[in-house]
Parts: sequence; structure tokens; C-alpha cells
Amino acid sequence: MLRLRIRFINNFRDIFFHIFFLISLLLNRLFKLPSELEKAPFNLFSGQLVLGKLLINGYFNSFSKPIRTSKASKNNDLVPKKLLEGLKPETFCWLYLISGINDQESRDYTKFFVNELGVFNRKFSHNIWCLETTAFRLCSVCLNIRFLELAKAFKNKSKMLSFIHFHVLYLSLCKTFVPKGLISLRMNSGIFFASLILGETISKRDILLGRIVKDIGFLMKKNGELIIDNPGELLEIFFLVNRLIRFSSTSDLSKGKKDLKLRSFQNQIAPILRGLRLGGGQLVRANNFGGEVILWDLDKELSDARLNDFSIRKQNMGFYRINSGRLKLIFNGKSRKIETTAKSFCCPAFSFELSSGRRTIFQNNSPFNFFLGHSDSIHKVEQDYNSVNFLKKSRLIDLSQGVSKIMEVKNYKDYKKNYIEGRKKIFIDQSDIYHSRKLSIPFSGTEMRGSEVIYSENKDLNYFDYINFQFFLHPEVHVWKSEGSNYFLLQLHNNEIWNFETDENNGDLHTYNYLDPKDLQIKRAFRIVLRRSLSGKNLFVAWRFFLQSHSSRITREKIIS
Repeated sequence: MLRLRIRFINNFRDIFFHIFFLISLLLNRLFKLPSELEKAPFNLFSGQLVLGKLLINGYFNSFSKPIRTSKASKNNDLVPKKLLEGLKPETFCWLYLISGINDQESRDYTKFFVNELGVFNRKFSHNIWCLETTAFRLCSVCLNIRFLELAKAFKNKSKMLSFIHFHVLYLSLCKTFVPKGLISLRMNSGIFFASLILGETISKRDILLGRIVKDIGFLMKKNGELIIDNPGELLEIFFLVNRLIRFSSTSDLSKGKKDLKLRSFQNQIAPILRGLRLGGGQLVRANNFGGEVILWDLDKELSDARLNDFSIRKQNMGFYRINSGRLKLIFNGKSRKIETTAKSFCCPAFSFELSSGRRTIFQNNSPFNFFLGHSDSIHKVEQDYNSVNFLKKSRLIDLSQGVSKIMEVKNYKDYKKNYIEGRKKIFIDQSDIYHSRKLSIPFSGTEMRGSEVIYSENKDLNYFDYINFQFFLHPEVHVWKSEGSNYFLLQLHNNEIWNFETDENNGDLHTYNYLDPKDLQIKRAFRIVLRRSLSGKNLFVAWRFFLQSHSSRITREKIIS
């Protein structure tokens, strides 16, 4: 019944969007547009050379239909078809990847592909004209307008201006159906960028900035954190704020109340983003976003902001950060609802990521966003986090939508070590399972100890077949298990040698698929799995991770010997 109701509402809404689309077509013909670009935003991007070249050479099926090269068929085999289906070229976000290349090949590709996407055929399609996609497309076109002009993607400037103005009309009419939030922010930002190009009055731009400030204020708490704990969305807001500040100065709106409010948002967000980065600069992988930034270079965004405050927050949106020597730990101290019908259940709460210097050691393998698409398709139904899995083969477990409740999280230190520990309640099949995790790192940063406690108050743990404690290693980490022992040897790319030791000799190595955001290639990586059979009402597991040596000359034989 609920599904039918939702389907009816969506169909009803699409009817209105279709009507607004037709009205926008009519009004677009009546308006007199300027013959030249007014204060067009200039390109602030350096481009993504690797992904941009792969895009041009036909690496992506969904992008490469118009242009086939000899490399296309070979390279397409490297990317799962389901993954390619998640890409949305209609957003024009791929312009950010190739605008910095700016050679004749990239211009020809852009010109051909822009006209092949069906955006100009004056026919309504939900995939092309849904509000999120349309807002992204308007932002992408406006922020890369100089590159599109060089590429001659449009027949003339009047066609380009008409294209932008139509988007403004359509989004302006549809805004009545959009509540305050991220989609509204994207829409208002795109309309503001378009107002610079179309030569709108200062008063209208001021009104648009006011709406944008309200949208951001709705999404953010007073301390700068997001209501929804998603690092990727916070990064996107920071990206938009940087450009809004830059372009408000070119539109005679600088040093106004709205501009000062935007700068306040900028100063609040920057320390949070710094606190969510590992040693290599990548964002923590959590809540369907993270890893290496694709569309937005975070280092460049932070430098372009020209902030005087270089502080790093130690606690951000439920994530705790510990710096000890060369080790940087980010600990997820907040639960999140996960919907799954799998025979396993993984709770991302109390998962962690760890780096030594600029080398990532342990990382979550959660999906991330790119091109407004998702990488979910290469992941299993259970989320790939450095946490705990309960498994039962006999039948599906009623997971109560995968709900967990954080009981307590403590972050403290003594004269030798940093500590973080937490306790959570997991609701599985009408029973309460408790998981406690404690991590300790000395100030020297040469060791990390972990202790895990699983217990239940009303049901024996042998209700489950077994439980997995899993630790996902970065693909650049080489790992070997010493035969007949309870420890693993890890070699980082900088030749640091680390040991991972367990309290029992039942750990094992498993492979998993890692989607590299830098080139979207599937790479094989390893995860350490500590499998425990369950009996009684409690289980205790201890493990230790410590630095063995740092040598410039190391071989597998030396490690094993």
C-alpha cells in the first residue's frame, strides 16, 4: 500500500514537472536575452588528467557510445556494467574532469557529446530533467562556460544563453515542490551562477544569495556540522560556498550580510574537513562517500579559500580523530541505519580507518559517489566496514532495518596513551546484542591495541553461526600470514613493516574488490578476518598492531624468515 502511495505521488509530481517543462519552453522564447556573456564565472579547475583522458578514450560505456576508439572495448571490461549504469552523464559533471585538459581532442569530445545527450531535443524525460540532475547540469555548465565556449559546444552564444535561461526558468517553477535542503541549495546555486551570465540585477542576485544562506543554515548545525553525517555532502557545500564567495565579489555583493554569512560557513566547515582526512589527504569513507576526492581537489579547495585558521577538529559529526606520532586514526562513534536483507549484518558504528604518514593501512570499503553515480554495485549487500559481522546461514535474520544504538563513547588519554572506547546495542531478531570496542595508541605512534567484547543479556550467542571481526587493508599494503602462528606481516609502500597479532590462531586472509577512485579500476586487496564461533552469552577478542621495522631493502623472504 505504501509503495503504491509513493508511486502515485511520484507520478503526480512528474506530471507537474512536465507541465513546468512545457511552460519553460514557451517563456524561453518570449524573453529577450543578452547577446554576450556578462560576468561569466571563470574556470577554477585544474582537471583530472587521468580520468579525463580515460573518458575521452572511451573507457566508460555510458559515455563512449558516440565516440568509439580501439581502446574502448578493451578498457570497458575493467569496469562492471552495473557500475556504468549508475553514471549519469546528463549531469555534465564530467566537464570538471576534462576542462583542465583543454586540448583539441577534449574540445571535440565535449562538442560531440553535449549534442548527443538529448538535452536539446525539447522532449521531457525524467532521467534528464529530474531536479537533482538539472541542478547539477546548470552548475556544471555555468562553472565551465568558458571551456564550453572554446569547445564550441553550442552553435552560437545565443543558443548557449537560451540553454542556460531555460534551465533557470524550469528550476524556478519547480522550486515550489522542493523543501529546504541540499537539492534546493544546488538549484539556487545554479540559478545564482546563471544570473551572473545572464546579467541579472544586483537586487535579484542578493535575493538568491539569501535563499542559499537559508538552505545552508538549514543543513548545518551551529558548530558547522551537517545534520546528516555525510562527509561528501559537507565537501560539496564547501565547494559551492567557495565559488559563491568568489563570484559574489564579482557581482558587487561582497562584504554584505549574506557574503559575511557565507564566509562564516567557510570558516566553520574547513576545520571539520581537515579533521576527517587521513594522512594521505583522503576523506574518511563513511555513509556512501569518502576516499580520494574525484570532482573536487580538497587541497586546492582549502588553499583557494585563503583561510587564516588552520585548525583541525578532533571530533567531527560523530567521528573521533587521534594523532599519535605518524599514526592517524579516525573512529566512527555514531550509528547509522542500514537497510539490508542479507544473511549477514555489519554495523558501521565503531569502524575505523588508520594511516601511517601518508600511507593508508586500514580503510573502510564503503561505496562512494562520483559523477552523481554510485559505486554500490561492486560491493556486497553487507557494508564493508572495519567492524563486526554477525552471520547465520540457516535463514534470513530480521535485522529490524539494521538499527544500532550508541550507549557511550569515551575519548581520553593518560601519561602514555590515547584511548577511545565505545559500547553499542544492536537489535537483531528481537534480541539485544552488545558490542564494546576499545582502542589504545601510545604517543609514539608505534602500536595500536584493540579489545572486543560481544555479549547478550537475554539470548545465547550460539544463536548465530559465527561472528567476523574484519579489517580491510589498502590495496598498496602487502600482507602475508606466517604459517603456524597467530600474526600477519604488513608491508607499506614506504617499506614500513607492521605486525598484526591476534589472541587466537584462527585469523585468515580474504580478498575483496577495491574500486580505485583515481582511475576507476577494480583492484584486488586483502582483509584480515578473525572468525569466532559463539557459545554462551559473551565473547572476548584481543588484537595488537605494532611497528616491526622500517627498511629500504626488504623482501618477502626476509619477512617470512
